[in-house]
Amino acid sequence: MFRPVALPLALLALSASVAAADVVSGNVLDGNTLKPVANATVTVNGTTVTTDRVGGFKLDLPPGPAPLAVAAAGYDAAAEDLTVPEGGMTDYIVLLYRPGMALETVELEDDAPVPPPPGKQDMPREQITRIPGSRGDALTAVRSLPGVGNAVGGGSGPGLVVIRGAAPEDSKITIDGVEVPVLYHFFGLQSVLPSEFIANIEFLPGGFGAEEGRSTGGIINVVTRNEAAPNTTGFAELSFINLAGFVQTPLSKRHGVTLTVAGRRSMIDFILPAVLGDSVNFTTAPQYYDGQLRVDWRRGEGDRVSALAMTSFDLLSLISNDFDPNEPEFTGGFDNETSFSKLITQWSKASGKWTNRVVGSLGTSGFRIEIGDDRFIKVRRYSAEVRDDLAWAPSRTLKVRAGGELRYDPREVNVKFPQQPPEGQPPPSNFSTLPLIETKLEFANSVAGAYVAADLRPDRDTTISGGVRLDYYDHLGATTVSPRLQVVRALDKQLTVRAAGGLYTRNFEFGESVPDYVQPERAWQTVAGVDVKLTEGLTASSSLFYTDRFDLLTVDPLLARTMPERSYVNTGTGRSYGVEYLLKAQRSKFFGWLAYTYSRSDRIDRDGAARRLFDFDQTHNLIAVGSWKLGKWEIGARWQYATGQPETPVIGSVYLADANAYVAQYGPVNSARIEDYHAMDLRIDRKWKWDSWELSAYLDVTNVYAHARVLGYSFNFDFSQREPITELPILPALGVRGTF
Repeated sequence: MFRPVALPLALLALSASVAAADVVSGNVLDGNTLKPVANATVTVNGTTVTTDRVGGFKLDLPPGPAPLAVAAAGYDAAAEDLTVPEGGMTDYIVLLYRPGMALETVELEDDAPVPPPPGKQDMPREQITRIPGSRGDALTAVRSLPGVGNAVGGGSGPGLVVIRGAAPEDSKITIDGVEVPVLYHFFGLQSVLPSEFIANIEFLPGGFGAEEGRSTGGIINVVTRNEAAPNTTGFAELSFINLAGFVQTPLSKRHGVTLTVAGRRSMIDFILPAVLGDSVNFTTAPQYYDGQLRVDWRRGEGDRVSALAMTSFDLLSLISNDFDPNEPEFTGGFDNETSFSKLITQWSKASGKWTNRVVGSLGTSGFRIEIGDDRFIKVRRYSAEVRDDLAWAPSRTLKVRAGGELRYDPREVNVKFPQQPPEGQPPPSNFSTLPLIETKLEFANSVAGAYVAADLRPDRDTTISGGVRLDYYDHLGATTVSPRLQVVRALDKQLTVRAAGGLYTRNFEFGESVPDYVQPERAWQTVAGVDVKLTEGLTASSSLFYTDRFDLLTVDPLLARTMPERSYVNTGTGRSYGVEYLLKAQRSKFFGWLAYTYSRSDRIDRDGAARRLFDFDQTHNLIAVGSWKLGKWEIGARWQYATGQPETPVIGSVYLADANAYVAQYGPVNSARIEDYHAMDLRIDRKWKWDSWELSAYLDVTNVYAHARVLGYSFNFDFSQREPITELPILPALGVRGTF
């Protein structure tokens, strides 16, 4: 089973021993007008090139320090200490100023940095869009990191992210610090934000600082691009997955104003019905679209303003005319619709020893599911929020940070649906016979938070960050105080150790957000890790984690029968623990990694109950990724093996004469597992370049040897036989992109 890993491992070791020059490209711009500076000379280590008419330059440089000097007629000379990463870099901007026109430059690199917690990963867009199986989607590549599993059991469907054994709702997804309701479109095929809008993805699996709150799992923060556009660029793309377009253009080079527009529309809804034929009766096959519009204004050095408007929509409609006497309510239609829109505005200012960032957001989102003629859940949510983060660095050894946020979050809920099973309980064996919960509610799930933290560097090799966070949950009338601590120590140039810990709390979503008499869930997290630089271009890291959870929300069985509207109680306790390993190799023509996670997540629902597995426990998760550049071609492979998620087995059934239906009988909670998952993805890219535009084509095949992932099981009328419910066994995506 593990033999497919041998090839990526061998190539990882081979790539670590081969050094080559990396391409560094960028533009030289006028610092005041952001116009390109042609005929400027760029010199690095004795090699000099001259910029073209759009200020562009390109150099072949080895990884490591590279002092850069830039000169042009009529401008002050500029000198920068450039560090070339493995794999090179693109879009590097150098600003030149005419004599007397330079603004104050703020240097922050030598200030006390915020120490990253063990396991943190920063993923540059240029690399992660090339991961096989991601179809060029940067956020899809998050699933290839250590500590990350995919939720495919318990009715969750694929596409949700499980971080270190925590349920998807325990973690938080943000764009520039603003929370968004979903990360992926249906089935996880694409993320809701195109890669071209992304500068970096900050993945914090745990142990993060006081600046982040309302999460007992991990955090995925998408940092959007804000660089100036010296000239108009864009692309159009057509693939089996979607039709996409992107344009970025300077509205005013003199004032540093840039406009970026993008849009996508799914193609899978045209292709899937043809592939599946009459086996599924689609009214609307899985359909999605998203759109983005962004305006950036560089008012001056260290002074930036931006506004990002984005929208996302998903719809799936099925119809069944086959009458099932065991499930009469399933006759008819099935509709599932998810949508959201956000407007995110930012202003960041750096001046002297102070930096400040203010974010404001307005948004709306909706969720609708309808089954048959008389079962539905309809939720409409609105939000308005503001956040301010302020930092003061009085010296190179100390930085003080403080911030606050406020979110007004009114909601409208209209439900006529059976009560959904809580964590750890199997899905209802007979949907049609369950009693209905009928309610119409309007309430606000508003929150507020504030934090203060200090980052101290007592010596060059040690950084300590300590802070405390205060969160107020208005709907629950609860206030939590969460201390946090992170420590990083460089033992030598090759070895760094890290430790982090603190208290974390979270709010509730979905049906759990309705009751106002419960308390937030809480968790103590402890993380320790080590980073090792084995050789140039080859690094290894490992993290140990332990999370102690308490005040977990669960449903009391007696109250569920007598007072279902007050059946939620904070009686659960739980724990998640494990170890992660990551071996990463990166060269000019190759990048790849080998990631392995062992974890265990279990809980006790109430006093006297037996300890059981969490719904999203995943014992083993092994991922190998490699991508090679071979001239104008690029070839990549990804292989994954993961333990199947827990399930509660069906051990028999009982016939209910009054309802004329069979009801399943279940064994111990989460005492079985669905089948383990393993698959290989392949990606091939080819590029053609002309003077003013570029054409690229790719073939991205998910699951090349057609081992379909099992999502769950369906049963016959009396539960005596079952069949697996699977994803598509193989998904080839062929795409063409023209870039100008």
